[in-house]
Amino acid sequence: MATESDDQSQANLLLTGRIVPIRREGNIVYARSLRRGEEDTGQTVHLEPGDRLVFPAGELVIDSRDIDEQFNPKGLDGYRPVANTVWTWYQIVTEELGFFLFFFAFARRLDAAHALWTLAIETRDRAKQEDGIVQRRTQFDSLARAEVAIVALGRCYQMVSTLVEKYCSELQVPESVNKTREPVLEMRNAFEHIDERAEGKVGWGKFGAEALTIFDQPDFIKLSILRYKNHELNFETDVIAALVGCRKLIIDTIDARAAKQQAGNEK
Repeated sequence: MATESDDQSQANLLLTGRIVPIRREGNIVYARSLRRGEEDTGQTVHLEPGDRLVFPAGELVIDSRDIDEQFNPKGLDGYRPVANTVWTWYQIVTEELGFFLFFFAFARRLDAAHALWTLAIETRDRAKQEDGIVQRRTQFDSLARAEVAIVALGRCYQMVSTLVEKYCSELQVPESVNKTREPVLEMRNAFEHIDERAEGKVGWGKFGAEALTIFDQPDFIKLSILRYKNHELNFETDVIAALVGCRKLIIDTIDARAAKQQAGNEK
């Protein structure tokens, strides 16, 4: 039976990992982390009463990808949530508060965009099996979720720009993001300000018939295509590729900043 203290211990647990013995010297047992990619022979560390466990310098290694894979199983679409990875990593290493809050916000918004993408795809698939009034209602549900997913993704794109320009200029923005930036941001603005598009506004103080194209989405259910003005976006393939690309950028950022910190500490 789990006790309240057990529950609290689980809540405070950051991560788990395999350690293996190096040697024993009297009552001191030296151990190290099982290295990434190393074969696990099943060898375990045994401690007797009075023993002391010691990790020699450099032998207790925590890898961001180990954290990522431990807590975030990859979905069938290739994406796995990333906010917990970011939070856990920065409970272990030191980072500027301003950067951490921005970076954590980016990870949370990215996970939100993926959650909405998943709901939109699931609802779209259900709509394909329905007909009549029920189908129409499900189509609107799916489109609504897709709209908000694009709004969230658009914010992620803006945060990608800030990340590279302000914090980590050596990073390469994934091609899946670069090639969809214009349609995503255009659609993001249209969906976010859909009340203004309904009045024919295409931007600040500008009017045009093309504003109304945001309401014309005849190919979304069958083909997963979103349209606005002269832009089109495959919600199923283009958007998930961009989400996975942004996620990789987050992991690459963790590793790049960790490498910089390590290099600075070694000077």
